[in-house]
Amino acid sequence: MLHRRYTRLPTSQQQLVSILLGAFLLLLANSLLLLIFDRSTAGIYMSMVLFHVVLGIVVLAPVIYFLFVHIRMMPLSKNRNATIAGIFTAISLAILFVTGILLFAVGATYGGGAVLALHIITTVSGVLGFIAHVSLKQGVRFHFLSWSVLWKSSLGEAVKHPLSIILIAGIVVSAFFFVSFWLDSRTPRFVETGEDNVLFPGQAVLAHQGFLEDVDLGRSESCGQAGCHPDILEQWKASAHRFSSFNNQYYRASIERLEEQKGTAVTRWCASCHDPLVLFTGRMQETIDMEHPTAHAGLTCMACHAVEGLRDVKGNGRMVMAKPDEYPFARSEDPLRKWLHNKLVRSKPEPHRRAMLKPVHRTAEFCGTCHKVSIPPEVNDYRWKRGQNQYDSWHASGVSGNTVRSFYLPAQAKTCFDCHMPLVPSDDEGNDNGFVRSHRFAAANTTIPFLNDYPDQMEAVQNMLQSAVVTMDLFQVTVNNRNYGPEEKMPLIKSGDDVQLSLVIRNRGVGHIFPAGTNDSNEIWVEMLAKNKAGKTVLASGLLENDGTVDSTAHFLGAKLVDRNSELIAKRDVQNWVATIYANTISPGTARNVYYRFKVPAGVDIAEFQATLFYRKFRQGFHQWVFRSAAEIPEQPITAVAKALRTVSETPDDTYPLWQRWNDFGIGLLLEGDTRRALTAFEKVTDIVENPEGPINQARVLIAEGQVDRAAKILEIAEQRQPGYLKTAFFRGDVHKAYGDYEKTLREWERVAADYPNDRVLLLGIGRLYYLLEEYETALNWCERVLEIDPESLGGLYNKMLCLGAMGKTEAFERAKKLYEYHKIDDSARAVTAKYKKKHPMANREAQMIHDHGLHPVNLAQPEAKGNAASTSSDIRKSNQQNQEAGE
Repeated sequence: MLHRRYTRLPTSQQQLVSILLGAFLLLLANSLLLLIFDRSTAGIYMSMVLFHVVLGIVVLAPVIYFLFVHIRMMPLSKNRNATIAGIFTAISLAILFVTGILLFAVGATYGGGAVLALHIITTVSGVLGFIAHVSLKQGVRFHFLSWSVLWKSSLGEAVKHPLSIILIAGIVVSAFFFVSFWLDSRTPRFVETGEDNVLFPGQAVLAHQGFLEDVDLGRSESCGQAGCHPDILEQWKASAHRFSSFNNQYYRASIERLEEQKGTAVTRWCASCHDPLVLFTGRMQETIDMEHPTAHAGLTCMACHAVEGLRDVKGNGRMVMAKPDEYPFARSEDPLRKWLHNKLVRSKPEPHRRAMLKPVHRTAEFCGTCHKVSIPPEVNDYRWKRGQNQYDSWHASGVSGNTVRSFYLPAQAKTCFDCHMPLVPSDDEGNDNGFVRSHRFAAANTTIPFLNDYPDQMEAVQNMLQSAVVTMDLFQVTVNNRNYGPEEKMPLIKSGDDVQLSLVIRNRGVGHIFPAGTNDSNEIWVEMLAKNKAGKTVLASGLLENDGTVDSTAHFLGAKLVDRNSELIAKRDVQNWVATIYANTISPGTARNVYYRFKVPAGVDIAEFQATLFYRKFRQGFHQWVFRSAAEIPEQPITAVAKALRTVSETPDDTYPLWQRWNDFGIGLLLEGDTRRALTAFEKVTDIVENPEGPINQARVLIAEGQVDRAAKILEIAEQRQPGYLKTAFFRGDVHKAYGDYEKTLREWERVAADYPNDRVLLLGIGRLYYLLEEYETALNWCERVLEIDPESLGGLYNKMLCLGAMGKTEAFERAKKLYEYHKIDDSARAVTAKYKKKHPMANREAQMIHDHGLHPVNLAQPEAKGNAASTSSDIRKSNQQNQEAGE
């Protein structure tokens, strides 16, 4: 039976077309919004995506039905041009729907984005094809082109016309586009907040009224579902971040002590960084339930990714925490809605990425907000004191690219992420070209992964420690006043000989001070072994005692702190810290020299010296205190970070260039105040290599000694070796300053500051000179630049106070003075250390800038002492036993 063909759509089909056109217009407007508001919040945006998907599915069947009926009933041969345009439109719609389904089914990244591009192209081609189809149709036309006539006859009908709707929607959308672009461009890096804080003395603040719910920052497991971030989740599970809260025995013991001494409220000072799920849910307001699941969640995914911004760069967890911006059904446990949520993420992951990875997350300041600490009077009932501070030691180093004065300027600056979140291969849906940023956050905590049985994490941390970030060089052996330098074999040393050893420890690859973190609880020491011709250890320093503690005569890196009674801060009770016995650390690109002096005992010969730098995360005494109630105190892993060797049969290790070895030795001498020997070492550097570093370092020493004329001449050599080198210009400015020619100094330094705008010492120096030239407004501006980098810079605060005083701004001066005095070091605190130093002479020795260590006899009749190079409990136990036997 032949169907009757027609030239005008029946009323029923006109109604269907009107419905489909209206739906298509909604989809079109929705599509424009999706393109324009691609930076909107994830929740709102993905609600629009969900609407787009649902509406597209709803209209699919009616469109197919209409096309089927329409093609059968229209006189195709009489409207050839319109037919061609109609077929083109139908094909475009078919591809449009197929690509839409494909995008929802497999994700927007499918086919490298080609499917998404085809989806957008067919949207445009479908619209153009439809316009061409109705324009070319013969006979009575659909009222699509009567728009211009309607404006003359009926304004109301004209406004309701589809073209009017499109134009009005376009204007509104365009306006929204410019508004959204303006708002996005003004997204702050630092967020201003009020002074009232329900979390005080915690320094984090909530972005809205009321506490968060557990689910706001919890549910880390959900991040690994549906193939999204399973690798990242597994990495995080073993990380120290995951064990930041009361699932960390050491942290828990310290907080229990703090709560016992100071009350619950004070513990919130730690919680901004350590206990986000406890703090932000209000569970630290009265008491702390340390057994609650949230107290064992650690630093969850959302604890970082829900951070809205930072308050400033003062650290102490001064962040602004907000409810996370999530896709619809993100928290649902219903399988269908969970499936739908995962499909939405895969179909359009970009808003999720932007919601979870804000600009602040890509900055070192974000890491610094927890890895920069100060202890305020509210915590210690004493005064403000600077605690651990990885951020500023990185920022003020050559590694950051901010400092021209660094002894070594790297070819490329590095941030926290380069070292602690390197790119690793991953098949995660969230990978970028096959890689993700590692969320192991591998640093130096070996004990936590060891105790929790995460061997991969343990390996990653030990690899970090052992990857030549710190190196050692047995630089010089002196026998009976005869020096055997870095290129010479040492002689066989005999009984009665007077021996001196010079060991150089260089911070070669750590981007901040080494060691870092909680240096009062870290344990880093040098083990020095002297072996005879038979390879047996005959003299030693730094072996383990019977109880697992380290020989007190060893050289230690780290810090010893005391309280008001000159008792050791041994339980991470920094709330009681008043004074420092010593803080032995090595800044990036610098070195520390360690000296040994002894007489060889009778009947002993020495053919080899072996030095090892050992690292144990927690001091043995603190470790034993934490597990004091346990049936058995577990062992801790000990990692050999670096080694050095000198023997009679081999030339010294030449892994690093000779000029660097002399340079490192000179750096150590200069930093300990031995300018005479430092100058000699840097002269060697100048003779060995033709770069400008030797002359520049000679100039450093000469300027420090006041030999300005000699410094000026040696800097001319540096300039000849590398014309225009800004490091040379900086020290040339120092020379001009010593001559009192401030104008020349400023010309040099301001030229350097153009390339090093964040060198805080340089900026402060410029500000100081303008102050001396009585240009107080300009001086104040330079000081303010320093305080933007570090608001607690003592030099910046002091010079700002001076400038305001000189300008006669009395009220501002008083505020600046109060702030300076708040941060000022208590010089009288040093007197507290006397009692402890008298009682512990070895600690007193470590507090001296230059000191010698001895080597002590080891019984030859016993098995050889193999040192402490252990990484498992059995290794440590065996090593401890051998050391004990060797000491009897």
